[in-house]
Formats: sequence, C-alpha cells, structure tokens
Amino acid sequence: MILLLIGVGLTVYVCADFLFTTIGGTPSRFLSLRIAKWVFAVFRSLPDGRFRHVAVGPVVMSAVALWWVAGIGVGWGMIFDGFDRAVVMSKSGVDAGLLGAISHAGHLLSTVGGGKTEPSSLGYALLGVVCAVNGMVVLTLSVSFVLSTTQTVSNGRGLLLLRRVMGPDDSDYRSTVLPQLATLVAQLNTAPFALFYSHPDTDMRLPRKLVEAFSSDDAARVLLSSLPQEPDPTIEGLRGWAQAYRLSPRTV
Repeated sequence: MILLLIGVGLTVYVCADFLFTTIGGTPSRFLSLRIAKWVFAVFRSLPDGRFRHVAVGPVVMSAVALWWVAGIGVGWGMIFDGFDRAVVMSKSGVDAGLLGAISHAGHLLSTVGGGKTEPSSLGYALLGVVCAVNGMVVLTLSVSFVLSTTQTVSNGRGLLLLRRVMGPDDSDYRSTVLPQLATLVAQLNTAPFALFYSHPDTDMRLPRKLVEAFSSDDAARVLLSSLPQEPDPTIEGLRGWAQAYRLSPRTV
C-alpha cells in the first residue's frame, strides 16, 4: 500500500510538472526548471569552447525530458507493483516484481506494448490503458513544447539581427522592433527554457545580447521587465537578470 501511494504521488507530481511546464503558459516552479538550472550550472564549470555553447540548450531539454519520462515511468511501475500480482511474466505467470512492473509501465507509456510482461486481469489491463494514454499525452505535448522552445530561440536571434540595422532613432523602430520584442518576451514566459540556449557567436547569445541591445531604450526596458523572474527595469537590474544565463558569468 505504501508503494502504491508513493507511486500515485510521484505520478501526479510529475504529470503536474509536465502539464504546467508545457502548456501552463507561465514559468512554473516545479522541478523541471530546477533541473534545467542544475544542468546549466554544470556546463558553466566546463572549459569554454564552441561545443559548450552548442550543446547546452539541447542537453538541458534532454535532461528535463528524461525527468518526465523516468518519473512517470517509475511512478506507474510503483502503482502496478502496489497491487497484488497486477503484472505477471508472460511465459511463467509469476509476479513480475517492481522492476518488471516498471518495465511494463515503460512499454505502455511508449505505446509499444507490454514486452515480456502482461496484466493479470481485465481490471489491470484497463489500468494499463490509462497508463498508455498518459504516455501518448506526454509524447505529443513534449514534441510541441520542444518546437515552441526552439522557435522562441530562433525568433529571439532574428530580433537581435533586426536590432543591428534598426535603432530607436529609426522611424519604424516603434512600429516594427518593439512589437516583436513584446512578442518575444511573451514567448519567453511561455517557453523559458529558451533562455538556456547559447550560441558560439557572442552576438547571438539571447539573454545577454537582448539586454545589451535594448536596455538603453526606456520603452524597451518596460517590456523587458516582464521577462521570466520579472527583472528590475533598470539597466543594472536587467544586467543582473542576464548574468544568471551566462555560461561565462565573469565575462564582461
């Protein structure tokens, strides 16, 4: 019974983390963001080089995805193992045990079937359907979440390129650049993991260059104050915010 309750609690927590992170629309305070910060901190300690800047974003996203998959898989495995003989070995019919139950849940979540295990009754088979549907939701929303994150990164880099050729003194600046900046800020609140992406070209590193490119404009600073963690709209406050997303924090 204790294992069953732990499994239910773990599954519910990871699912809540997953849903609020992927479709919540605002930065969440679940474990996913902490994992992203931990992985980013590890990359900060690595020697500087092109690979570090290229790999940090994908590795951060992969670590978060691994937490979702492993957390839900282990949770469902505990749920199955919490029932007496819910999952049995297909050939022998003996109880699969905790590892067998986790394997069974993993196959169901990935929608490839039960592997070497099977449910012992129709009721547990129906429970397996719920597990499989959970896996389909995770797979579907994960793909859309990754796409929205990478699209946000691309939009941010495109805005930095536009800012190179259009400044506050240009007549179209307020009608062209500022609306795109407002859209990017809203996208970063929906997909904050885009902030952990870097680039070998220093002029394309989104958090740092975003602040450097727009902090001199009063209207732009108002928009930037709505970034995740809502930095102080002063130049010093925005620079302090960007500092948290630098792979080389001591670099000026």
